[in-house]
Amino acid sequence: MRQRVLALLCLMLLLSGCMGVPHDSKTNPLDSAAKQNQKNHATESAHDDVTSSSETFLLTGVDSRGEPSSRSDAILLAQYDPHLQKVKLASIMRDSYVKIPGYKLGSNKINTAYYLGGSELLKKTIYHNFHIKVDHVVTIDFKGFEKLVDLLAPEGIKVDVKPEMIQDMSIEASKGENILHGEEILKYVRFRHDGESDFGRVQRQQEVLIQLKDNMTERFSSVEGIVSMPHLLNEAMALTDSDMKMKDYLEYGSSLLFNPIEEVNTLRIPVEGSFTDQIYPHSGSVLLLDMKRNQTELKDFFEK
Repeated sequence: MRQRVLALLCLMLLLSGCMGVPHDSKTNPLDSAAKQNQKNHATESAHDDVTSSSETFLLTGVDSRGEPSSRSDAILLAQYDPHLQKVKLASIMRDSYVKIPGYKLGSNKINTAYYLGGSELLKKTIYHNFHIKVDHVVTIDFKGFEKLVDLLAPEGIKVDVKPEMIQDMSIEASKGENILHGEEILKYVRFRHDGESDFGRVQRQQEVLIQLKDNMTERFSSVEGIVSMPHLLNEAMALTDSDMKMKDYLEYGSSLLFNPIEEVNTLRIPVEGSFTDQIYPHSGSVLLLDMKRNQTELKDFFEK
């Protein structure tokens, strides 16, 4: 049972790191009144310990197929609170224009921070701009994402493919509903050359994330699925780069065993109405944030 919970946590973090979360803050609690009452009781009894019991993960998907330098294609902050049995996920859009510590030009897109200094500089950039301290990092690249999709959904994922996607991304599919696998799913979630740009892309990322989670839940509801867990976990961990050790995964798995997730909240930075589109010679098209508002929104999101 412990292995099962551990694997589900790890895979959830990996998937979230690859794809990001597209919408403003929304809550999806379980409908059970009994479970809701239990959660409220936990909130009251453990309120003073909430901040200290939560750790923040930086989950990053990078635009690389093995090259030494790359930019972060998806940036997600995740926080698990065992007392409240809640996960909070906040994505920061890669074109957000921010100050990068030590950068000679001062500011650039936030994904440039990863290109210049990897996860460490990205962590510092997030703290410098949003005052959020990152405790752990999980990173996956394009090749890892493709393999992870095929690992978790070997029979493929059903998506609605638009003609412009086929032409722009060379997707091997026809117009309409298709069942796609790792390489083609990567193209599907990365497409952005339409009127919705990156905003449409993160919506497709959420769509695929939900399907992967559903597939994972169904797959591991059987005895055969549970037996395959250790092998699956080892393969999934091999596809990522993280500062966490096996003992860290075991600790979080143990916590989830006794404090199962009942609620998932999501946020997108920048929040609606808090940015403008700008162009700078050294960075191209960017999202110029109302930084004070987004700082407040992100802080409130993680502290409430």
